[in-house]
Amino acid sequence: MKPSPIDWRARLEACGFEGAELVPATYGAHVLWSWREPLAAEAALREHLDQQPDDKDSLKMLISILQESGRDGEVVALRRHLHERRCHEWRIPESEREAVIAYLEAAETGSPPPERMTDAHVAALFDVYAPSFDDSLRGFLAYRAPERLMDAVRSVLGARRGLDVLDLGCGTGLAGPLLRPFARRLEGIDLSTGMLDKARERGVYDSLRAGEITAELAASTASHDLIVAVDVLVYFGALEPLFQHVARRLAPGGLFAFTVEKGTEPGYRLQPTARYVHHLEYLRSCASAAYLHPVLEREDMLRKQGGQPVTGHVVVLSRSETIVAPPVGGGSC
Repeated sequence: MKPSPIDWRARLEACGFEGAELVPATYGAHVLWSWREPLAAEAALREHLDQQPDDKDSLKMLISILQESGRDGEVVALRRHLHERRCHEWRIPESEREAVIAYLEAAETGSPPPERMTDAHVAALFDVYAPSFDDSLRGFLAYRAPERLMDAVRSVLGARRGLDVLDLGCGTGLAGPLLRPFARRLEGIDLSTGMLDKARERGVYDSLRAGEITAELAASTASHDLIVAVDVLVYFGALEPLFQHVARRLAPGGLFAFTVEKGTEPGYRLQPTARYVHHLEYLRSCASAAYLHPVLEREDMLRKQGGQPVTGHVVVLSRSETIVAPPVGGGSC
C-alpha cells in the first residue's frame, strides 16, 4: 500500500477530535469517513494496511471509499487481493481459485455470472462455517426456511407418512427433525463433510453421504416420495439440469419441495450476497420442462440479511406419471 501524503491525525484534530495522536488508524478512518473526509479516511486505512495488508474489513472499507470517489480503476487490484485472501482462508485448492474469484467478482460487480457456484467453493465455504453455522443462522440471520418449507409440505401431504425422503444439500441437518416424522427412510446429501459431521450428531438420518447433488441424482437409480432442497438452490443459477434429474428420481405422485430467494427480474440473478435469486416464472418454466407441476407456491420470509427480511418462494411440485429422458445438454427453459 502506498502511503498517502495526507496527515489524517492532523485532519482529525482540525475537525475538533481530541487525542488524535492516540487513535488507532482503523478507528480514525471510520470517524473521518463518517465526517465525509474520504481522503483522510483513505490515508488512515492505507497506513493500517501497510502493517496488516490482509485485514478484510479495512480492505472492504477502502474499496467502498474508492468507489464512492469514482476511482473504480483502483478498486480492481484491491478487490482481487480480498478475494484471494478469502480463498486462502477457505482453503480453496489452487486449481479452483480463479473460478471462485470470477464468481465473487460477478457477485460484486454484476458482470455475467456463472450458472452455479463451483463444488470446491461450496465445500470449502461450508466446511469453514460448519462449527458456527447453526448459531449464526438461527440467531443473527433469523433463519426459518426449514419451518416455512415444512409448513408447505405438511399442508400438501396431509396424513401421508412412511415416505422415502431425500434431503438435498442437507447441511447440518436442520430440516432432519422436521422431516423425520414423515419418513420411512431419510437420506441426506451434501458437499461439505464438515456439515455432514454436524448432521450425523442429530441422529435422525438413515443415510448421509458427501456429493454434489446434481451428479448424485444423475448417478442414482433410487426413487423417492419426497425430495426437499432447503436454502440450496440459492447456490445454483440455472436450474434446468437439476429439475430434470429430480423428476427422474421421484416416485409417481412424488413431491419436490424447495425454497429460493425471490427475484424480480426474468430468469435468475447473482446478488452481491453471492447467492442467486430466481423469478417465479422461471421456476414454473423449469418445472414444466421437467414434467413437474405446481401444487403449492407461497411467498414468505426465509431469513434476514443486514437486519432486513429476505423474501423467498416456497414451492411444492409433483411428478407427472410419465417422465422423459433429459435432452442432450440439459435443455433450456
